[in-house]
Amino acid sequence: MSWAVVTTEIIIKEPWYATLKRYAILAYGAAGSALALGLLVVGTLTVGLAVPVLLAGFGLVEIEGDLTTAPLIISAMLLGVAGGFCLGVASESPLGRGRRLQGFKIWEVGIGRTLAVFGVGFGFLFVYRLLSGIVGDVPAPLYKGIETIRAVGATGMVIMPLVGVPLSLLVRWLRTNRDWVNRLDSPVLFAVWYIAALMNLT
Repeated sequence: MSWAVVTTEIIIKEPWYATLKRYAILAYGAAGSALALGLLVVGTLTVGLAVPVLLAGFGLVEIEGDLTTAPLIISAMLLGVAGGFCLGVASESPLGRGRRLQGFKIWEVGIGRTLAVFGVGFGFLFVYRLLSGIVGDVPAPLYKGIETIRAVGATGMVIMPLVGVPLSLLVRWLRTNRDWVNRLDSPVLFAVWYIAALMNLT
């Protein structure tokens, strides 16, 4: 009798623990990939901003403001270092592991990614508020660099759940025999996030 009770308890408990583990893996994979993509967008925008600032420092292009050569070159270097750091963390760290989210139903991936991009966007906005409160008067290019964090955070909370995630799910749903097509869901997320953040900055 006791053996039957123990067996019944095991049968009841195993699916509960298996489900918890399953969704923990989904949460980790979705959050890691969303953070990696967000850092890629921040890094790409920041490095892209550093290039014209550096050219302006050498007098090759003109940008708004009356900054002299030294502040422009220093600002470009700081933007480049910050952007390179974000790109390095996103590409070399284990954040993006589980990006494919294999073995999950499409609606599970959709819910996981929606919550993930919203949470990551909120985190970027929190970092922006923190940085804007700490830094004082900084050159305009550096302030623009900080603004990229705000843009990525805002679009992560609004545009990505409404546009980016549905498009990535559509690509995931349209499976073909071509492997490169089946890997387009993450690039779609990046493209939507990048374009939306860039438009938010301009």
